[in-house]
Amino acid sequence: MPTSSGIRAALKSSSKHAARVASRFVRHRGPYSRILTYHSIGDRDHDMNVTLEAFREQMAWLAENKKVIPLAEAAAGGEGVAITFDDGFRDNLVNAAPELAKHKFPATVFVVAGRLGGTLDAERDPERGVLLTEDEARELESMGISIGGHTVSHARLSSLTSGAQEREIVGCLERLAEVLGHAIESFAYPYGSSLDYDADSARLVQAAGCGLAVSNRYGVNPPGSDRWTLRRIWIDRSDSIESFVAKVSGDLDALCILDSWVGIRARRIINAVVRA
Repeated sequence: MPTSSGIRAALKSSSKHAARVASRFVRHRGPYSRILTYHSIGDRDHDMNVTLEAFREQMAWLAENKKVIPLAEAAAGGEGVAITFDDGFRDNLVNAAPELAKHKFPATVFVVAGRLGGTLDAERDPERGVLLTEDEARELESMGISIGGHTVSHARLSSLTSGAQEREIVGCLERLAEVLGHAIESFAYPYGSSLDYDADSARLVQAAGCGLAVSNRYGVNPPGSDRWTLRRIWIDRSDSIESFVAKVSGDLDALCILDSWVGIRARRIINAVVRA
């Protein structure tokens, strides 16, 4: 009997095949930025994990084929690929950072400020899913990698009142500023679909002094994009080097349909059925 991971992998493969066909008609061309979303890099037992071997292959391909730019440049309308990581896993320092340094790639890691040195709720692989400590966050930054905010507790912001959202956002930025000794300039909405944050979230992030914020809504960012609702392209365990290249090159741009209202609802229903 197929496992839940196997079912999800099959569904992702089918969606990529359909998107490759559809992207012939909706592919974005022009001076766009593409912002990649990673999570853990290593052997963590999670669908959003990318193995170190796969990450090395992906970074080597980028070095040969694309211009990798800082996140701030991508937000300002620069053309190229920016690299980001959500949650702040320790393996971002141990595994990802050396590969980034090898290619002199800039990157941003979004950290859950209230869980430094701990794990996220419901982490099923706590040994390999541990998050950066304060010292490790400072070490990562000393290697030239920017640190951004990702709330205090990894809360789904749209489910909170405006006051609770403010505490999650401002509390995160203040805590990280205390740890790192400077103001935090970027933020990522946890989960990041259009149902996971709202207008209050973006307003509060901007009011807190962040110059940009990223979602996980799939897509590209043309010049003039809203700096507090930037789109990204997620990279996960299901991506072969072929699908990675297709995502970065635009051959899977039609995957943006997955972040439509209908697409999000369908994904949630499928995930619930698979977990049952």
